[in-house]
Amino acid sequence: MRRNTALTRIMASGVAAIMLCAGGTFTVNAAEEEPVKADVSVKAIQGLSDDFIGGMDVSSMLSLEESGVTFKNANGEVEDLFTLLKESGVNYVRLRVWNDPFTADGQGYGGGNVNADRALTMAKRATAAGLKVLVDFHYSDFWADPSKQQVPKAWKSFEGDADKTADTVYDYTKQTLTTFKQAGVDVGMVQVGNETTAKIAGISGWDGMSKVFSAGSKAIREVLPEAKVVIRFTNPEKAGTYATYAKQLSNHNVDYDVFASSYYPFWHGTTENLTSVLKNVASTYKKDVMVAETSWAYTLDDGDDDSNTVPSKVTADNLKKYDISPQGQADEIRAVAEAVNNIGDNDGDGENDGLGVFYWEPAWVPVGAGGKDNAELVDTWNKYGGGWATEAAGEYDPNDAGLYWGGSGVDNQALFDFDGKALASLPTFKYIHTGAVTDHVFTKIDPVKITATDSDSIDAIKAQLPSEVAAHYQDGVDETETVTWQSAALDWIRGAGTYTITGTTNAGHDVTVTVTVTATPAKDYVTDGSFENAENDKNWTIAGTGASITEDSGNAADGKRALKFWASDAYSFSATQTITGLEPGEYVLTAMSQGAAADNAAITDGVALSATTGGKTTSDALELNGWVKFDTATVPVTVGADGTATITITGNLPADAWGNVDKVSLVKKTETPVKPSTENLDKAVAEAGKINRDEYTNESLAKLDQALAAADVLLAGSTYTEQDVNDVIKLVADAIAGLAQKEVSSLTVTPSKTTYQVGDAIDADHDLKVVGNYSAGMGNVTLSADQFTLDYDFSAPADAAKVTVTLKSNPNVTETYTVAVTARAEGGSGNGSDGAGNGGATINPDTGEGDKTNGANGDKITGVLSNTGSAVTAVGLAVVVLGVAGGVSLALRRKRS
Repeated sequence: MRRNTALTRIMASGVAAIMLCAGGTFTVNAAEEEPVKADVSVKAIQGLSDDFIGGMDVSSMLSLEESGVTFKNANGEVEDLFTLLKESGVNYVRLRVWNDPFTADGQGYGGGNVNADRALTMAKRATAAGLKVLVDFHYSDFWADPSKQQVPKAWKSFEGDADKTADTVYDYTKQTLTTFKQAGVDVGMVQVGNETTAKIAGISGWDGMSKVFSAGSKAIREVLPEAKVVIRFTNPEKAGTYATYAKQLSNHNVDYDVFASSYYPFWHGTTENLTSVLKNVASTYKKDVMVAETSWAYTLDDGDDDSNTVPSKVTADNLKKYDISPQGQADEIRAVAEAVNNIGDNDGDGENDGLGVFYWEPAWVPVGAGGKDNAELVDTWNKYGGGWATEAAGEYDPNDAGLYWGGSGVDNQALFDFDGKALASLPTFKYIHTGAVTDHVFTKIDPVKITATDSDSIDAIKAQLPSEVAAHYQDGVDETETVTWQSAALDWIRGAGTYTITGTTNAGHDVTVTVTVTATPAKDYVTDGSFENAENDKNWTIAGTGASITEDSGNAADGKRALKFWASDAYSFSATQTITGLEPGEYVLTAMSQGAAADNAAITDGVALSATTGGKTTSDALELNGWVKFDTATVPVTVGADGTATITITGNLPADAWGNVDKVSLVKKTETPVKPSTENLDKAVAEAGKINRDEYTNESLAKLDQALAAADVLLAGSTYTEQDVNDVIKLVADAIAGLAQKEVSSLTVTPSKTTYQVGDAIDADHDLKVVGNYSAGMGNVTLSADQFTLDYDFSAPADAAKVTVTLKSNPNVTETYTVAVTARAEGGSGNGSDGAGNGGATINPDTGEGDKTNGANGDKITGVLSNTGSAVTAVGLAVVVLGVAGGVSLALRRKRS
């Protein structure tokens, strides 16, 4: 019993919370231990029993291993997948079973090629690792889901026969589970069908489906009486469906224990709704409930380059429910687990009816990259079945697998990276019990969004800018930070457009705001052109037969009502509205139409839209191209001094022709302004992009950034003028001209090597790091070789060589250090230049003196330690760094060769 297990845990920890209920006492997880340190942050779920299911469906793993995939722990060490799952807090695995996912010649369909034998191989390994097993019968040869419940090939002869199918399901289930039992597999649950929303094994309708469910359940009870019988559905977000499914199961006396649901945040609504619909099933029918599949993405990259379901099939808003990261995966798993745990005890037995959660295919990583362009990868998919479908699967599933076969569509939702290394999210099922904390490291600030219309003032838009934002941190503790926006850039908003500006928080974090400005709709002079207000029907004069303003819900272009027409005989009609008080000028009249002839053929000239002004009529055809295939007619209208226009819809149609006209509109014509050239502005922005920002002060760069922000905003607009462009060009040019170089207050020269050999070069590229400390507040900035010169003097006495570093931008700032050279050579001695013309020098190891070969002032000089005697033994020179005022000295001390 879970109650006893929980009590044992609480007694062991010395911490307990005992709650009383009608059925007795039960324990909740109220551990006070400190959360474990981890790379994700997870808050422990209160009231969670020790045997809450933290399960994972790893059905594809055998094919992945056969394809060469290895699984590694967080340290990169290869481990058996089941052992690794057990160590990560997983207590259950789910394994799908297909009847015969192979062609006649043995080519697998893919998706792991999981028949009963291969499922058994994995199940035995799972049991050996201490994991319980859920056997997931699809009763199909390949994927079964709400849209596909294909009958197995061997059952094709009695497809649609519910009684025969039920008998066969009973035999097949009993035989398979007997094999599992004899192999010693710890089967805790068995699922009868997969996502059986409307069909199972080719059988539809609740009478027939219930026979199949009951047959599978009977076999399970006979072979594994302790195992729970699971029936699984999907789409919990669809109101009333789960209540209906549960009621039908009850009405048909189906024997089962667990009502299981899929829950993917991308498609299935909120966790609050999930709790609600499952709690209703649990409380009404006294059943356990659980989530049989869930997942979340840690990246939007595609590991095998063969497309992923996320993000290609997911709306952008749904991707924002959790962060796209391992932390986001941990957040999603915890949220779903808490939603299931919140279902509570509905029958007073002291046990939570929410059994737990299974994560779907957390180990389905790529077996290669390059997609279908990689012939070797395609061969691997086809040979081992490590992708979702092989080319051979088309024989069984021609409309899906036959068209879209390929690799893993969920590699970016795995709990392992593309190389098979465990992500920080893998142990989340452990962390929901213990809690986990991570370092307080900044992760992101959500972008800010503002909406406005082109009639709103700039000040009104600026007033929407938030003064504070929430900064997100890896440990889940958000911080409120104040923001300084580049708000002056918003002065350059010109018309409708999407504008982006940046800001910086008081903690130095970047944040963006997107301002979406929409055009103010033009005034429509037609009274109720969408016919929605019955009180306005009097503004229309309708003559003839067959036409009336009435509700045409589902067929109207706008709203529920329209000018609807039909007659059993040939008919004609007109609908007229006269508009007065118009300002003289050019207008545009539009309307929309849909419908067809009696035989559904299109009618291109039977209905027309026209306008009459000053005795002149202009018109355009309103075509009838089929049901809700809307056509739009456009009529130019010139309103004269009398300010009057009469608009008319006319029809002259054959018998049984039908349709409607809707969304009639008359607006003042506006000319779309021609945007001026931005070529010179683009050049100015590009020139600013070439600037080495390390050379200039923060204050002057801030002015340049303001000018560039103004350019970005202006170019995003729709109505800017040539003068606007020229003004912003000047802003950018003035900012560039006003850039002020940083002042250097000191230099520090340090060597990058600790040991020199005779013949080594001493220069900025090899051995020296020159760092400038700028008074403008930039801190230490490494100078590049073209920002300073090196001047070597090897003529100093006492075996000493002077090296002087001078900053090119400020010759008054120099740094001098000394190289002391002491060496012993066997044989003769010599001196001379390196002859390269690059300011090299040679050192006489006997005297320490040599020829000065310094280059011209301002050139980079290279010093070379060398011996040129005829019989010289190389001498190792050790470097000792001696701190001196404003710099360092290098002492090259003798070491015996």
